[in-house]
Parts: sequence; C-alpha cells; structure tokens
Amino acid sequence: MNTRLKLIFAGVLLLLGLIFAVQNSTVVTVKFLVWSLQVSQALVIFLTSAAGILGGFFLGTAFKITRQR
Repeated sequence: MNTRLKLIFAGVLLLLGLIFAVQNSTVVTVKFLVWSLQVSQALVIFLTSAAGILGGFFLGTAFKITRQR
C-alpha cells in the first residue's frame, strides 16, 4: 500500500474517531477492580483507542524484530 494512501486512511479514521468521541462527551462511571472514577466518555474512548494503537505498534515492532532474526 502506498504511504500517502496509508496517511490519508489514518487521517480519516482519526477524524471519525474524534467526531465519535466529541458526540459522546457525557460523564460516565468507570469501574476497575476496586477503583471507581467518573470521567468523560470521550476521554475513555480516547484512552482506550490510544492504548490499542500503542499495543498494536509495539506488537508489530516486536514481530518485525523477531522475524528479522
């Protein structure tokens, strides 16, 4: 796939994700184990998306490194 096409695709996905997050900006309660937080749903969407992107990047990088050996 062409690099320019990848950037355009990533930009469109980012824009759609941003629109989705802004439209869902109500306050929600997030419970994890014994903790409970009240945060904006947009922040939850952003943080989980960022965690997924970083996880994919690190797994992809690790795969490339092990494949080169």
